[in-house]
Amino acid sequence: MRPTILMFILGVAQLAEAQQDYLPMLAQGRTWCGIEGGWVPTPVTYWVEGDTLLPDSTLWHRLAIQYEGSPNAGFAGWFHEDLEAGQVWNRWDLDLDEGTLWFDFNLQPGDVMVAPNCDWANITCLAVEPFTWTDGTVSRRLTMELMPGNTEFVEHWIEGIGSENGPMGPAAYLCLADWDPLAACFIEGGALRHDFALDTTWLPSHPGCTDTVVVNQLNEQPGLSGSLVVDKGRLRWIGHPVPETIALYDILGRSLGAFPGISSWPIPATGGLLIATLPDGRRQKIRID
Repeated sequence: MRPTILMFILGVAQLAEAQQDYLPMLAQGRTWCGIEGGWVPTPVTYWVEGDTLLPDSTLWHRLAIQYEGSPNAGFAGWFHEDLEAGQVWNRWDLDLDEGTLWFDFNLQPGDVMVAPNCDWANITCLAVEPFTWTDGTVSRRLTMELMPGNTEFVEHWIEGIGSENGPMGPAAYLCLADWDPLAACFIEGGALRHDFALDTTWLPSHPGCTDTVVVNQLNEQPGLSGSLVVDKGRLRWIGHPVPETIALYDILGRSLGAFPGISSWPIPATGGLLIATLPDGRRQKIRID
């Protein structure tokens, strides 16, 4: 056997081994459900809607995005996964954009990379450990330090899924103000792969994460639509039907009481910024001037 052929076979074998060790993140039929928005948290869904093969033989997946209430899906970016290196790359334009390293699941403790959402900052891998998904799959979980010397300001990357802030959210809390992305669940082929057990005390539930709704025991009220408004010194519900109850909290999370199913309530004396929790899992912020 010629040396060049032998080297080629060995290279293919090494690549196959790397692919078996590394759990890919991007594939058709995969969906990421989450919540985004600091002032108005809104359910958002990402999914792989197609792919294209470039002349350099790299495969790029097109991610779509849709916010709850929006009639049309949008473009979230192009993503390529280097299975041998354990990396995910992003491009906004396949012709003009050279690409940004989005995730590097091959990092080891102490390794540093440029923050994906802001090239002026570096982030550091603090730890790598096994992580078990809701469906029993085991992959690596990386703890990433977003600010040097601050071990409390971290986020987690899960090989095969992405960031705990969703596919678009690595280092988002360091780089982007008032976006506040959070992953709720990861679905493939309509089946739940991982539930992030998102705390819906202050955040809306995602309708695509049915198991999360069950876990958090949300009392859904079908057909509920509307919002609270401030009207002549009272809080008034605009919409139909009127919720069975609406719980109010101040910005520190202290309960201001639960109001029964009537169309208007007196404004709590605390004033300021209030948070209303609705039976369908939605949360609404209300500013009392």
